[in-house]
Amino acid sequence: MQAVATVAIQPSAALTPAQKRFNTLLARVSALTDSIATLEALSTQHRSSHLHAMRTLQSHEDDARKNLLLFLDGRLHHAELTASHRRSATQVILGLCEALAHKNDGQVQAVFNQHHSEEDAQALAEEARAGAEHAKAVFEDLFGKPLHGAEALHTAEAVFEAGLRQYREQQQRLEDKRQAKKAKKKPAARQLKDAQQKMDANTALRTVYRQLASALHPDREPDEAERLRKTALMSDVNAAYDRKNLSELLKLQLQLAQIDSTALSRMADDKLNAMCLLLKEQVQALEEDEAQAQFEIRHHLGVNDLDHISAESLARALALRLRDKAQDVDTLQRDLRRIQNEAELKRWLKEQAQLAKEMRAELTNLDRLRGH
Repeated sequence: MQAVATVAIQPSAALTPAQKRFNTLLARVSALTDSIATLEALSTQHRSSHLHAMRTLQSHEDDARKNLLLFLDGRLHHAELTASHRRSATQVILGLCEALAHKNDGQVQAVFNQHHSEEDAQALAEEARAGAEHAKAVFEDLFGKPLHGAEALHTAEAVFEAGLRQYREQQQRLEDKRQAKKAKKKPAARQLKDAQQKMDANTALRTVYRQLASALHPDREPDEAERLRKTALMSDVNAAYDRKNLSELLKLQLQLAQIDSTALSRMADDKLNAMCLLLKEQVQALEEDEAQAQFEIRHHLGVNDLDHISAESLARALALRLRDKAQDVDTLQRDLRRIQNEAELKRWLKEQAQLAKEMRAELTNLDRLRGH
């Protein structure tokens, strides 16, 4: 977008507010376009290799979990363990089974079925019901009325989805009422002004387009090579016009020497304001595209905590993810080697029980903080 920057109005004298706004919006279009191109290039550069490396490490982690799971299951049948050790081992086994649920592995499911008691199932079902009731209370308090079909909703996830649907329906009804009320009113002066500006903006866009179409008309060009060049340029012009991409049309005008900063500086403020309206719409569309490109990188590459995405920050974040995953694999493998000895197995189970206790205490403290 370097060419677009040269279209900006040069300050031969003090710029008018309209000229300043035009330059600012044009610069913003250029910056956003460059940012989106950079984000797309970074995604292309890292996505395939990083996801392949993560899948490989995930496979190693799943294998290490399964090996640890099967070893613990075997030791529960043969080792001389206390009741406390057995409870701890069972909890670790169930946690490993949960972490491997995505594999749909028959051996893992068999181990889970063996250690997952009816009491556990009832406790989980009761926890799900309590979560659903809490979610229902939140939504019903928000709406001031019962949630549709609440009696058939038995999990917090189902309640959440139903609540969102009801919220969207409620918001749509309110918006329909506002629009209906708005349609009955006579257009206010501000609305008339906005409509006029919109009309002027479309007129400005059509004017630039027609100037380009006239200059690029292939039937008026006798030279075959030049006709092919103009045909390709006209294709770009049509695409830019369809997208209401004024900055691209201005760049093409500059390329054909139909416009320069001097010509723009002589343009009346009302026409510049119309162009500014188009550039503002383009900026809004580009900002949405930039946000989407950032989301895709954060979501697909798993770097949601990365505030600013650059080549350097993304490379560091991805390297840390791979390092952390490799450390997780190493920890599982090291634990399995350690607990081959029965005395070490007992010490390890005691450590796991203590870690679980600390985690429960931390969750309890968080609940208390939320309560305050």
